[in-house]
Amino acid sequence: MATVQVFSDFDGTICLKDTGCILIDSGMGYENRKILDAKVLAHEMTFLEAMHLFWDSVSLTLEEGLDLVRDAELDPGFVAFHRYVGEQQIPFAVVSCGLDILIQEYMAWHLGRDQAQQLNILANYAHVHNKKWLVTYRDDTPHAHDKSICIRAARKAFEEEQETRKKMAQEQQDSQRRDEHQVIVFCGDGISDLSAAREADVLFARRGRDLEKYCRTHKLPFLPFDTFEEVHTIVQGLHEGSLSIVDIRKRQQDECEKAI
Repeated sequence: MATVQVFSDFDGTICLKDTGCILIDSGMGYENRKILDAKVLAHEMTFLEAMHLFWDSVSLTLEEGLDLVRDAELDPGFVAFHRYVGEQQIPFAVVSCGLDILIQEYMAWHLGRDQAQQLNILANYAHVHNKKWLVTYRDDTPHAHDKSICIRAARKAFEEEQETRKKMAQEQQDSQRRDEHQVIVFCGDGISDLSAAREADVLFARRGRDLEKYCRTHKLPFLPFDTFEEVHTIVQGLHEGSLSIVDIRKRQQDECEKAI
């Protein structure tokens, strides 16, 4: 029996545009941002070092920033997917190197404020003062937010819960107790998702983006996706038992071995 838990990146994954990049491009410009992106990919600077330069370039009020990202498109399958995991009480968290103040407002526009406030959003913290975007990062790693940390914490919590249940079953001499196994699903699109991608049991990489290219180049098992409708199908199958993790792992392995 599988216990499914879902984590998803936000920018470029739930929101089809990168809200941070929209604001950063208003500051340093697209070309300069891409130069820094290339340096991160070439390991000439850390993602955290680039993030400091990115946000130092932005000069906007919070309202001006929100206006710039207001028209960024939401993945067309996300609302139905979010409704499903909520109804089934499947744990879901947004894990982002972006900013909490952008994500919270964006999700309120699309889900309603009550639903957005209930979301588990694990992002960097920010506030705006005199048009300066002051960011506090969730950890001090070079990733500006190591997304693998929350996945490892979820695994540890699950293992501890299973151990507690096992002890209780032994005390009650419950011969009908069924062992459960955890399935971690992660959805992402870019370079900031690499640490989490390696921790997930089921990895969804948005088709045509940097994470998919990385997975194919480095033979990291994954499933490509275009909308959350595909994620919804797999999560529902795992949760309801019509799909097994063994089948999904084979599909992921076959995908990463395809020719680039």
